Amino acid sequence: MSVKPRREEYAEATRTALLDAAAEAFTAVGFARASIEDIVRRARLTKGALYHHFKDKTALFEAVFCRIEEVLVGRVVEASAKRTDPWESIDAGLGAFLQAALEPKHRRIVFEEAPVALGWMRWREIEQQYMMGVLRASLRSLHDAGLVHAEPLDVVAPVVFGAIAEAAQVAALAPDPKAARRAAKQLILRILRGLAPERRRKA
Repeated sequence: MSVKPRREEYAEATRTALLDAAAEAFTAVGFARASIEDIVRRARLTKGALYHHFKDKTALFEAVFCRIEEVLVGRVVEASAKRTDPWESIDAGLGAFLQAALEPKHRRIVFEEAPVALGWMRWREIEQQYMMGVLRASLRSLHDAGLVHAEPLDVVAPVVFGAIAEAAQVAALAPDPKAARRAAKQLILRILRGLAPERRRKA
């Protein structure tokens, strides 16, 4: 088992501290109001340490955002893997995504701050980068089981993803996020079931 050099361990610890501190600041006051001074103070580091790892505040925010996306993907994969039935797997994965996405920190950074801080196009690009692989695999499993018609997948997957992302954003900004989350989940499942082959809809 190889041992990391101390310098590498220190660099990783520094980066983690900056990401943790930035996530706290962006959640508390938003991207625009969070200052570099506040972030390094929370991390108990210097501006030099921050700029050694990140070009600017926007790059730091993007790194925080990507780390949250990794968490979301992990929860979706874990929840889906516990089910063998394709529909139950989709249901569990979608539920895990919406629940994680609507946690206060995730909701604030992913749906309220990211579209503004990064711009809508970059926000959606990162969302797709992390979530599209999981969605494509789920749609493929439903398609292969004859439960939906998901061809061409390169068209179906982005359209379904857009619906999921929009439903999650609406739920995140709703007065009652929990109720909106339940409604969003049922809506997405109805949309997916609407992709059933014609013979199944008539059955």
